[in-house]
Amino acid sequence: MNTILLVDDEHPITDVLQTYFEKLPAHVVIAHTGSQALDLLEKHVVDLVILDLMLPDMRGEDICRYLKLETSIPVIMLTAKISIEDKLNGFHIGADDYVIKPFHPKEIVARAKRLLPKSANLQVGAINYEATARLLTLPDEAVTLTENEGKIMTLLLENPTKVFSRYEMIENLFSEETDPRVIDQHIKNIRKKINYPLIQTVFGIGYKLEEVSHLS
Repeated sequence: MNTILLVDDEHPITDVLQTYFEKLPAHVVIAHTGSQALDLLEKHVVDLVILDLMLPDMRGEDICRYLKLETSIPVIMLTAKISIEDKLNGFHIGADDYVIKPFHPKEIVARAKRLLPKSANLQVGAINYEATARLLTLPDEAVTLTENEGKIMTLLLENPTKVFSRYEMIENLFSEETDPRVIDQHIKNIRKKINYPLIQTVFGIGYKLEEVSHLS
């Protein structure tokens, strides 16, 4: 699971972004000052930093410079600085993206997904999924999934005990305009490809990964 560091002195912003990112899922760590951010960077393996520029104890630009000199962690600048000069300076310092406040959390999540490293291999019990090849391997069989089937399988494998409604799958994986029946069709197609009851229907709620012990 990817780890995201949120750096912003406004608690409502970090709270709402944490809620959205944990649905990905992602592990979220939060800093409300620059010194807290630097401390957390020492303690965690961070995959992405979302960085406010106007912090109470130091400039966000200085943290970005440090990150680009010492690490390869991507940075999304999150700021009320709206001038084109500010934006160009942010990119010159090394920002991978630049978002002006106010914003919608879904926009930040979409931009973050583009920068987060993709998991190449997922394994839960006897189930193995190679994301690059979209190859799903179970005892005695292996099948290739389509891109959208692979997205659904990845979500379920990353959250093996969680029940997802169709609308949650759409929110996590597709555009808001997606018809919920499309989810049903993708899952139907996955079930046709394999001999195991891999995806369980939870009546009235949605779908979850079947107990992996049944597949051993």
